[in-house]
Amino acid sequence: MAQSILITGASSEIGRGIALELASGGASIALHCNQNLQAITELQPLLTARGCASHVMRYDLTHPDQAQSMIDEVIGVFGHLDVLINVVGPFHYHDITEMTPDEWQEAIALNLHTCFNVTYHAQPYLCESRGHIVNFAFAGVENIKAWPLSAAYCAAKAGIAILTKTWAAALAPKGVRVNAICPGLVEEGAVTEAERKRMAEQIPLGRPVRPQEIAATVKWLVTESPASMIGSLIAVSGAWEY
Repeated sequence: MAQSILITGASSEIGRGIALELASGGASIALHCNQNLQAITELQPLLTARGCASHVMRYDLTHPDQAQSMIDEVIGVFGHLDVLINVVGPFHYHDITEMTPDEWQEAIALNLHTCFNVTYHAQPYLCESRGHIVNFAFAGVENIKAWPLSAAYCAAKAGIAILTKTWAAALAPKGVRVNAICPGLVEEGAVTEAERKRMAEQIPLGRPVRPQEIAATVKWLVTESPASMIGSLIAVSGAWEY
């Protein structure tokens, strides 16, 4: 039976890269977005060309009922769920001294609540399949590092790290593996040469991380990594940390 994979935030460059990387294995992939439905719809022909069945969905995962509806839809279409990849987690600059309570709540909801809501409703099916959950934090999160311009993001991702380790401990006896990818500075979108140079100067590797490198790590994690790799925070950062 082909694996059934759900990627939340699949409209991002990282999400699209993961979908393309996993498609070569003949999996069925459910692609989620909140706003950019066009991006994941345009991804479908590329997946089909790789022999991969796909399904697109649009939900606001900050609402638990929509997270449940999404999981119900995945099960209705594919019949089972083997891998959940929680990519949702946008980064925005907000000076902590100027950030409003509404902006704080939005950042926490998008980066932390979405992960919990989806995992909560997906866990019964992942226990049935003895599947895998992959979350996304950031490089350096295990050291509780932060920056005044990204306090809410850092707080939420620190929460993701704790959630990852907690879910890992709770679900390991049921055969479910939970880990997190911790990216560094990633070259996404229309990055100018000046922006690329500024990023490169901060990274020991000398260049930003490419989305394809994150995707390759996710593929290794869910297909080849040892069964005892559970509760790990895996940096893909070129040795950069917050």
